[in-house]
Amino acid sequence: MEPLFKPVITPIVTTDDSAPVRFTRSAKLRQQATNCLSIAVREKTPDFAADLIDEAIRLSRRARELEVAKR
Repeated sequence: MEPLFKPVITPIVTTDDSAPVRFTRSAKLRQQATNCLSIAVREKTPDFAADLIDEAIRLSRRARELEVAKR
């Protein structure tokens, strides 16, 4: 049975390389990762929960990349 809701991943692309913008984007990505994990722990479908956890990992990695680039 297919889950009723599948997240739509829309990449966020910015052209401004200033540190404050990267930090803000990094914070947003970390918040989205937290949201994915919050939904995943309540999800009853294991496959969908796994997809959400994978997405959270991807978002966290990108946030970390932006934080390192900021320094």
